[in-house]
Amino acid sequence: FKDWVLYLIDDGSTDKSLKIAQKFVNSDKRIILINDGTNKGLVYRLNQVIDRADTDYIARMDADDVMLPERLERQLEIFENNKNVDIVATAAYTIDMNNNPVGIRDTEKFELRSYKDILKKSVLIHPSILVKTKWYKLNMYDKDYFRAEDFELWCRTFKNTVFFKIPEPLMLYREGNVSIKNYTASMKTLRKIIKKYSKGVLSNFEIKVEILKTHLKSLIYISFGFFNLQYLLTKKRNNDLSEDQKEFIINLIINLKE
Repeated sequence: FKDWVLYLIDDGSTDKSLKIAQKFVNSDKRIILINDGTNKGLVYRLNQVIDRADTDYIARMDADDVMLPERLERQLEIFENNKNVDIVATAAYTIDMNNNPVGIRDTEKFELRSYKDILKKSVLIHPSILVKTKWYKLNMYDKDYFRAEDFELWCRTFKNTVFFKIPEPLMLYREGNVSIKNYTASMKTLRKIIKKYSKGVLSNFEIKVEILKTHLKSLIYISFGFFNLQYLLTKKRNNDLSEDQKEFIINLIINLKE
């Protein structure tokens, strides 16, 4: 699929990112660089793209992740065959900061039978989603839920949104050692979301259990982080790769570099 526009955002970088971005802009007219010289943060930038976009769909993507060549085509097929769908996500291969294959995630059957499911499950891989632009413009990210803005959005819109997931990996999702500060901030925001959206859905006991889980996760993460071993916890969220899958990922990265 080649009929796309890429909004490339420089969020106040201080390294050579802007020069690298400009090279891509000069080589392809479909790439639009957004640079205002300031650091506004992820949520602001996500909403900025949504505001600006005039295409029918928006594909969410982080700068250090990689999509498979067929990703957009496969997701668009779902929209064409299911007019009521608002969001299409995919499974993902995971790689580390050195491009080494790590695992595979989110290939299980996608089921959201109730509001309780979305509160208790990791629903979608955020950078994998393709979304109807008209839906996005009505449902933007909330800056008060930094580091869990996607989860808050799913909770807020669940009752009026049709989610779909392709259980095949169509992207390479990069995982590294998330800092203790960022991880604990995520858990703090997660508790805020649980308290807001669980009322009338989960029992008081269930709410306490879910909140307790976030505290325990933070404690475990801090313990592993003391020895710089956070990657071991992250790795547990993945399923193992076959040798063929590892070879596929390695070859894909080699071809991209060429």
